[in-house]
Formats: sequence, structure tokens, C-alpha cells
Amino acid sequence: MENVTALRKHGLFDAKVPRYTSYPPANRFEPHTGRLHHGELLAAVEPDKPVSVYFHVPFCRRLCWFCACRTQGTKTLRVVNNYVSDLEKELKQTVAQLPKKLAMGRLHFGGGTPTILSPDLIRKVTSAVDAQFIRADAFEFSVEIDPTLVDADKIAAFAKAGMNRASIGVQDFEPKVQAAIGREQSFETTRDCVDQLRAALRDALS
Repeated sequence: MENVTALRKHGLFDAKVPRYTSYPPANRFEPHTGRLHHGELLAAVEPDKPVSVYFHVPFCRRLCWFCACRTQGTKTLRVVNNYVSDLEKELKQTVAQLPKKLAMGRLHFGGGTPTILSPDLIRKVTSAVDAQFIRADAFEFSVEIDPTLVDADKIAAFAKAGMNRASIGVQDFEPKVQAAIGREQSFETTRDCVDQLRAALRDALS
């Protein structure tokens, strides 16, 4: 990196901070942090402001060697099915502690690899969310997509559920780099994924 010296000068590498997916973040943990404290935070959510809802899918068909996200490899959907069932239960338990009739301004599926979900599981999770939240007028639904583990049916399921933003991980198109980081993803595969996303969006809007 050409700017390492300049970044170090500004103290970028001096602070140890938690990952953004931690809530409460680890540097805010106190002796009373736990189930009761979590319930107090949920009850204090302002009822007249849209909330953001995040679903973490901690499973991948392959593990990219550069990734530091919480995930694990799996060759079967059995564990994913079980996880989705637990997610539905946790969703109901969480919403029960929130103010009534909350609007959802943003929904995000991250991972892991959200596109490991089958179309049926995509519909199951999104239906469960819609049963608990009202979508705000300026609603955004984003999904992290692995072009090597997605197809037209999965994209169509997300699009029908309202997906209007997608994040496609591209680290590098150089084959040697891809081999070194364990992320083989050709330009053609990525291009086809983009084309499918655009087609699904057009179909959803028509």
C-alpha cells in the first residue's frame, strides 16, 4: 500500500475497534450487559422512526481466505434450514420487546453468503420479516450476493420480495490473485450475475 505511512501518521492502526456487526459493540460491554440490558435497549427504540433490520447468514459453500466475517463452511442445506427456523423464533422474540407497529426503513441480508439460501428459504425469511414490520415509504432492501452461488431463481425470489440494492463482492479478476485468496470468480460469471439482477429488477417493476 502506497499510503501506509500517511495512514499510520494519522493513527489509523493505533485503535482497536469492534466490527460494525457487534451490538452493543464489544468496547461498550459492561458488567450488566446481557439479556436484560438488551431488552432495555430494544424497548427504548423510538417508535416513530423507521428501523434497520439485518439478517446474518453465517454459512458458505467455500471460505474465502481473506474474510474475517463470522461464517462456517457447509455442504448441506440442513444446517441452513435449521438456522432459518431459529431466526424466525428469534425474530418474534425480539419484536415482542420492541414498540408496536414499527416501520422498517432498511432490510439487509449479509453473511457469510446469503445466496446460499434456496428460493423457498428466501421467501420464508422475507415473509417472516414482513409479518412483523411495516415497510417504510422509502424502503431499501439490500443483499450481499456471491455470483458463483446464485441463479435466476434465487435472484427472482429476492427481487419479488423487494430487493432493490445488491452488493457483489469483487476482490480482483486476476486469476493468480483469485487463486491466492481462495475466491475464484470470473469476469463472465460476475457479468452474468449483473445481467440477471437487472432483468429481475425490470420484471419486478413491470
